[in-house]
Amino acid sequence: MHDPRVHHGYALYLGLLRRTQPNFLNYVCALNGHYPVPIEKEFSYCELGCGFGVTTNGLAQLFPQGQFTGIDFNEKHIDAAHELAEESGISNVDFKALDFNELAAANLPQYDFIVLHGVYSWVDPETRDNIRKFLRANLKEDGVAYVSYDCLPGWAALAPLRDVVLTHTAAMTTDDTMKAQAGLDYLDFMASNNAAFFTDNPPAKEFLAEIKTKDIRYVAHEMFVAFSKPYYFHQVATEFRSAGLSYSGSALLHLNFIDLAVPAEFREILLKATSRNEFESRGDFIRNQRFRQDVFKNSRKTMDEEEQLEALSKIVFGTICTAVEFQTSAVFGDVELNYGGDLFANLIELLSGTPKSAAELAEMDEFKAYPLDLIIDGIKFLSAGKQLVPMAADAKARSDQDTEADRYILPNAFNIQLLKRWLLKQDAVVMMAPRAGIGIEVSMADALFALCLVEANREEVPNWVFQRLLESGQQMVFGEGSESEAIAVAVEKFRETRLPKFLELGILEPVE
Repeated sequence: MHDPRVHHGYALYLGLLRRTQPNFLNYVCALNGHYPVPIEKEFSYCELGCGFGVTTNGLAQLFPQGQFTGIDFNEKHIDAAHELAEESGISNVDFKALDFNELAAANLPQYDFIVLHGVYSWVDPETRDNIRKFLRANLKEDGVAYVSYDCLPGWAALAPLRDVVLTHTAAMTTDDTMKAQAGLDYLDFMASNNAAFFTDNPPAKEFLAEIKTKDIRYVAHEMFVAFSKPYYFHQVATEFRSAGLSYSGSALLHLNFIDLAVPAEFREILLKATSRNEFESRGDFIRNQRFRQDVFKNSRKTMDEEEQLEALSKIVFGTICTAVEFQTSAVFGDVELNYGGDLFANLIELLSGTPKSAAELAEMDEFKAYPLDLIIDGIKFLSAGKQLVPMAADAKARSDQDTEADRYILPNAFNIQLLKRWLLKQDAVVMMAPRAGIGIEVSMADALFALCLVEANREEVPNWVFQRLLESGQQMVFGEGSESEAIAVAVEKFRETRLPKFLELGILEPVE
């Protein structure tokens, strides 16, 4: 068993699908001067450690022109992934139950994209070596690889917490979730009573506060995985270079921009770095980075400035929220970015309505005063804040919105399956936006409202929401008035703010 991840439900996939989408990975490559992989026609994609197949199935549904493969050692995960694909009507996907050490003998094809999330720093050295052999043999020339891992120096102060929990719970005969809770209680007692480890290591106290908010099954996974070791960036980059891969950039978009990667007082020393290894290592030290999401290319070819400008100018961008909802500031660690000024205002207003490329924007009256490279810079900074995202090239084909319809449908079978499995079981859910070719994170309240707009006529929706909450043993938090009144107000707010975007993206459609 060399895939360490234990996927309890679905929460681990939030954010993952967005960062491993082919168009997003291509954007990271273009940002850093590397040629993107053509995805308009056929392409191939493999996920190592696919778990229940949520990400792989979701991407296969969004990109019918691609062929997707999900690999996981756990046969129950693979069975569930097959079931999800079958019930969603997804045919361009295949799942295989394989130990990572069996990859070389599996006679697998070559892929344009290979991604591994939650794997690399949780497997032993032999398995890492076999993963790199697979990358060398099975990633196509010019292909893209994505890898996430716990990293140093950020984990240096946190690793002892895991050791303490393992020691404290070693004699317990309960399951890992109960051990995890006992371990958290023990750490909380130590922190609350100012044990020197916590007073001397504020990041450890912050991490404890953070992990206490997570699902206890996620905590169990973090604490009791069979193997866990954080790495410096330069160690991973060197290992991937042995597989013929070159570092392209970070799937955490803000880390690709020096103005956002570190506070102002550190930018000069970062600029003096003489190599990308040194640049990334200095940045990790300044930020005390503890988790990385890196993108590598199976090529050392780079675009010249003119080619890069052209590539970036052709990428279509749109928002996942309306202009009214768009947050006009974003925080990246110790760096805050405010989207002030006419350029940002115009970009937010126009791209919230209809996705466009920078080249198309440059032809519009609102942007005649701006050179193309400045428009692209504006898009870069907005995309770092996660509200503006690269979309499919045909994302501009919008249907007429009807926010006053009496009833709606969920046209996407995969979304229906996601809601069947995870509605009201966590804080958020990913839903596919087929018209834009993206998956987006949706709050559980919005997912509930969307489903009830499908299940009930307009006047009955609040009652339907109330009944769903009652059946699940949950309730809506509200200020004044009854719960039913609060639900009615929330449903109307959803209609005003989120429903237009759900219709634009193709998540919902009105019943004719």
